[in-house]
Amino acid sequence: MLAVAGVVAWAVWPRPAAPHARPYLNVSACLLTGPSGVAPGTPAAPVWAAMQSASLATHVMVTYLPDTGPADVRPMLNTLAQRHCGVIVATGAPAADVIAAGKANPGQHYLLVTAPGAAAAARTRNTDIVSAADAPGRIDHAIRALAANAPPPGS
Repeated sequence: MLAVAGVVAWAVWPRPAAPHARPYLNVSACLLTGPSGVAPGTPAAPVWAAMQSASLATHVMVTYLPDTGPADVRPMLNTLAQRHCGVIVATGAPAADVIAAGKANPGQHYLLVTAPGAAAAARTRNTDIVSAADAPGRIDHAIRALAANAPPPGS
């Protein structure tokens, strides 16, 4: 009798809810960082935090890719374009590389986050250059716009 009571108690004992997979829209925003990635204290860390915050609010998937050096910036920007990232954010990348990627991929939206005092470069229709201080708001806006124009689920 005691064994049966123990089995019944075990069977009906409340269990913690299993974690659910987070549903995402069929769009993504991608970040190209310097070689240090998004580690605390890097220029990309607050940018990544802003992207994650916008993702929580919109269900746009966000990913990041650290470059391995200055020579790899353009190929990595092209890789993110080939991944069909709706918004490509870059930190620490040379403005000329981001603008060249924007010209080569007019269907992508690029957002370059620059350090304070960095020289402003000529932007294109699909590239924006913003200061690190303005980046969180601009990232949020870009990701929300991406979500608003996302195809409906299942399409």
